[in-house]
Amino acid sequence: MKVGVMDSGAGGVTILNAIYQKHPYLDLVYLADDAFAPYGNKSVEQLQERLIKVGRFFENEKVGAIVVACNTATVAAIDVLRASTSLPVIGVEPAVKPAFRLSKKRRVAVLATPVTADSTRLNQLIDLWKADSHVSIMSSSTLAFDIDAWPESEEKVRRTIRQLCKEMLAQNIDTLVLACTHYPLVKYLFEQILKNECEIIEPSEGVVAQVIRRLSESYPDDMCQLLKIGIKEQGSIELCSSLGFDNMQRLLSWVTSSDAIKDRRHVSIY
Repeated sequence: MKVGVMDSGAGGVTILNAIYQKHPYLDLVYLADDAFAPYGNKSVEQLQERLIKVGRFFENEKVGAIVVACNTATVAAIDVLRASTSLPVIGVEPAVKPAFRLSKKRRVAVLATPVTADSTRLNQLIDLWKADSHVSIMSSSTLAFDIDAWPESEEKVRRTIRQLCKEMLAQNIDTLVLACTHYPLVKYLFEQILKNECEIIEPSEGVVAQVIRRLSESYPDDMCQLLKIGIKEQGSIELCSSLGFDNMQRLLSWVTSSDAIKDRRHVSIY
């Protein structure tokens, strides 16, 4: 069973790693859409047009499902993608529900790209689950893009995170939602500053569970057989970039199961 996972760059590797760690019998095709990055400063219309093209790419790859491992693309364009393909499409939503349940001080920060921070969907989720919590929606227009440029951008990433954490500590935030899949790649930098003062939440576990649910619903016989033999079979990982091989080494550095990588490709999205 082949599953497509996409993001504007390396951020979705956090989801790729989580899927492969729990279900290594799956074959995964990862698309880093570097040529169109950063998604965070694109318009909703641009993202919708792009995701339709990404959907066509995955259809040609013969995947059984598409994981939009990008919060920005999910809130801006996942409905349009679902309408354009017959494949199951799984998105990534900010994990605000568990954050509000965990917060003891009722002070929660949600860190996102500008598109996600301004989205109707994020604000709907917050209104649905916040109850009496104080919520601070924070955004960075550069952090995700700078993480893609790691390690050359390390000091810039550290400066941005220091400033964001300074604001959180000043607001007495005790729970942080990382509402961009790039951010968990540098979760340890947040932890170094916030220490035990703040619980940090990211969505990978919930996304993995949803992927398996949707695959089991759509391909019950195939998944039943796979789950029976899963512990004996090892799937593969293919890394694709729409920009070429310039950023491929960076992608490789974030993949935890590097021994499973069978191919690296430059692909065109049109």
